[in-house]
Amino acid sequence: MTFNFGYGSGYGYGSGYGSGSGYGSGSGYGYGYGYGDGSGSGSGYGSGYWFHCFRAAVQKWTDKQRERLSQLSDCFLAFWKSDKNGRPSNGGNGDPVEVGTVQKIDGPLRLCTKQALHATLNPEKWKGDRLWVVALKGQVAFDEDKCGALEREIIGEVK
Repeated sequence: MTFNFGYGSGYGYGSGYGSGSGYGSGSGYGYGYGYGDGSGSGSGYGSGYWFHCFRAAVQKWTDKQRERLSQLSDCFLAFWKSDKNGRPSNGGNGDPVEVGTVQKIDGPLRLCTKQALHATLNPEKWKGDRLWVVALKGQVAFDEDKCGALEREIIGEVK
């Protein structure tokens, strides 16, 4: 089973210089000087700490949950945090969720408003007592530490 949990990119730059001289008895003397700089960029896909938490959680899920997860290859998988009762804990409102809950709202899609069902790839940046794996369906909008869609399905809990 392959999971798509986002992407990463990076850029780096470095420079340095050095000089030196030497002296020897007899008829020899030497001096050297050098300078260099360089830059580079790159991007890649990685599996960090939260991806490993996800994989460990999936192993504890029911067969039905794993089967549902395998059917969501066209969705964006992310995390969502709730309070201890399964309600939003970061400024949203809504009914408690459980595994299998599908939430839908009317658009247009706009993050940081009530017109998005939010999720994140960085759960440590958000408050909450429970961590869920969710599937965002349809158009997905992205910001620094969050993403959102007009439809979100609760797939399973990370315990």
